[in-house]
Parts: sequence; structure tokens; C-alpha cells
Amino acid sequence: MAQIKANMVDSFLKRPDGKYRTILIYGPDIGLVAERADNLAKSYLKDNSDPFAFLRLDGAEIASDPLRLADEANTISMFGGNRVIMIQLSGNKSIVPALEPILSTPPADAFIIIKAGDLKKTAPVRKAIEKAASAVALPCYIDARDALNGIIDEELQKAQLTISQEARMMLLDNLGADRLASRAEVQKLCLYAMGQQQITETDIENIVGDASNHQIDMIVDSAALGDIDELDHQLEQILGSGQNASSVGIASLRHFQMLERCLNLMDKGQPAQSALQKTGPMIHFKRKARVQNQLRLWTSKKASRACELLAQSLSNSRKHYHLSNTVISETLLMIAATARRSRR
Repeated sequence: MAQIKANMVDSFLKRPDGKYRTILIYGPDIGLVAERADNLAKSYLKDNSDPFAFLRLDGAEIASDPLRLADEANTISMFGGNRVIMIQLSGNKSIVPALEPILSTPPADAFIIIKAGDLKKTAPVRKAIEKAASAVALPCYIDARDALNGIIDEELQKAQLTISQEARMMLLDNLGADRLASRAEVQKLCLYAMGQQQITETDIENIVGDASNHQIDMIVDSAALGDIDELDHQLEQILGSGQNASSVGIASLRHFQMLERCLNLMDKGQPAQSALQKTGPMIHFKRKARVQNQLRLWTSKKASRACELLAQSLSNSRKHYHLSNTVISETLLMIAATARRSRR
């Protein structure tokens, strides 16, 4: 089976094996999936400056036109070199019929990178990739604390800054499970501390988890607790301030992915507190009671459905940007209505 173990994925990415022409990168951490997919694409393209060498496609597009992927994969580059086709899985339709031709007859100078969420072993696309000799599956799991430390060290080195041990511990407690979001927070902190020698606890308090993030947490919690009036009020405030709903949608998707993982562990007998500690992100003590209440309202199946709705609304909001606030707000209100029914 062409699958790399999770702890070997970074090694594979440093020296990708060219015999694998189709690469599936999947896991619950959408930030880590995106970061690894982008880095892999760069390694395949290297110094190729051809603007047509890189193509992004949506899974729904491929599913509706299965022949398109093979046509794109076998298109000869005008300027030579490798081509990369990046596919984001979305929707409920399978892309396996589109994959079959390129898995059986791999393209000569193209690599197909597929980004996906957390896929079960029985997922058709994962099964197809793992069976094919020309393809490989790369699982991406939640960043552990040592991985977050690695991100901190990388960004501190770039900024030529140090950090006190107390500030590091506080920063770790404020970072989440999503790799891209965590890196963005550390980069923002480094920019704030530019000109200093060392980052302190005061810097963490001032810049990490600002008011906007706090309001987004309130929106997410209101939706998950079924508090429709509070959700409507907070959405009106944050959207009225000019912030686009996509940031709220992304945060909501991450939160419900975390709830789903936690609820799956609880289905297997784990206590709620233990499940929360294992699934991350580190939850601020002021939110813990609210999140624990959410676990009483949701089942793993309902949380999974909420993730599907949020992922679809984000996809729709990218296609119809002028409607993004409406699309994501309506999805959150629908989710809140589900939670409210569970409270009865």
C-alpha cells in the first residue's frame, strides 16, 4: 500500500519520490494540509516560472467533468519542466472516476496534489490512492506541542528574536491545533516585537488572541450552544465592522472539527476532559465550561454534518465572494438551530 506513516511525512516532503505522480495529503488540520501541499508544489516546480505550470482545481469541478483531469495532466508544457495540478476536495461527489485514468497511466511531466480533510480508511479516494503504485497518501495529524515549538523557533530565528520561558509557555497555551493559524499568530507577535531583543509575557498579552479573535470565539460558541440571539448580535457587530465572514467560517470549521474529534474519542469511552486535552487546541480557561457544554449538545455524527455544511459554505463563499457574508451567516444560524433543538 502506498501510504507514508504520519511521522515520516516530513522526511518524504524533503525528498519526494518522483515515481508517485498523484499525492493525497489529508487530515483534520487543514492548515497543516495546506502548508505541506504548497511546499510540495514548490519543490516540484522549483525554478519553473511558467505561469501555466501550476493549476488549481476544485473537486466539484473534477467530479462533474471526469475527463478534464486526465486532459490537464497530459497537457505538454510549452516551456518544459514539471507541471502541478492542485485539487481541493469539496462536495459529496466522488472524483475517483477522474483519478482512475491517471492512476493507471501516470502523466509524464505532471504531479497531481489532492488536499482533503480527515478521511477514513474506507473513503473511496483514499482507497484508490493507496492501491495505486503511482500514487501515495500522506496523513497530516494535529500539531503536537513540540511541533508548535518548532514553528515558534523558526519564526523567532527569522526575526532574530528570543523569548523567555514564561512567555513561550503562555504563547503555547494560546496557539491552536491549526498550523497555518499558529504560524500567523507567531509571525504577528514577531512583527509586534520588532526592535526588541526578547519577547515577554506582556507582548503575548498585548498581541496574541486580540479582541477580534475573542469576538470570533463568541460567535463560534454561540452557534455551538444554540444561542441564536447572541449569534445574530455578534455577527451583526463583526460584519458591520468590515470583517469578512470567511474568517468566522474558517474558525467555525476548525472548532467543529475539534468537537468531532473529541466526540469520537468520547464515543470510545474517553472522558470529556481527557478528550479535550488530546484533541486540542489549547482552550482558554474562560472558554472551557462553554466548550464542555457543547459536548453535551452535540454527537459525533451531528458535528461531522456541521463540518460538511461549513466546508461547503466556505467553498460557495469563495465562488460567490459578494455573497460570502450571507452564505456563512446562514450556515451558522442553521447550526445554532440544530444545537438549540438538542437543548430541549
